[in-house]
Amino acid sequence: MSVQPISDLTTASPAAPVTPEVPAAPTTGSVDRVAVDVLDFERGAIGGVRATDVSARLAAVGGIAANQVTVEQGAVNGVLAREATVRQGIVRGVVAQNAHVEQSLVRSVMANTVQAGPSTAIVFAFARRIDGDAKILVDWRGALALGASLGAFLAVIRLSRR
Repeated sequence: MSVQPISDLTTASPAAPVTPEVPAAPTTGSVDRVAVDVLDFERGAIGGVRATDVSARLAAVGGIAANQVTVEQGAVNGVLAREATVRQGIVRGVVAQNAHVEQSLVRSVMANTVQAGPSTAIVFAFARRIDGDAKILVDWRGALALGASLGAFLAVIRLSRR
C-alpha cells in the first residue's frame, strides 16, 4: 500500500472534493478540503475532512465527518462520527455514537455514551450515559430544568403585563 503526502493533494473546490485512492501519510501542511479513506494528519490545518478513519495530532480542523475520529492535542470545530476520541484537545461540538474525551475542553457533546477522563470539561452534554470524572456544566436534565424554569418565569412576566 502506497501513501500520498498531504502536500501532493490539491485544494478542492466545494463542488468537487479531492478523492485520492491511497491513504494520506502524516505530514505538515494546510489544505482546504480532503476526502479520503484514511487520513493520518499531523501539524497543520484542514478546512474539512470526509473519511472512514481520521487521526489528527497537533492540528486545526474545521470539520470532520468519519466513522472513527481521533484528535490529539488539536482544535476542531465539529466532529460527526460513529466513534470519536479526543485527547488533550479543544472541540466545539461532537456528535457521535460513542465519544471518549480525556483531558479536553468540549463545548457540546451529543452521543449515546460518553466516557470522560480526568481533567475534562464539557459545557453541554446530551448523552444517554456519561461515565467518568468530567466537569459538566449542563447535562440534558439540567437543560430540561433550565428550560422549564425559564418558560415558567416568562409566563409569569407575560401574565403580569395584562
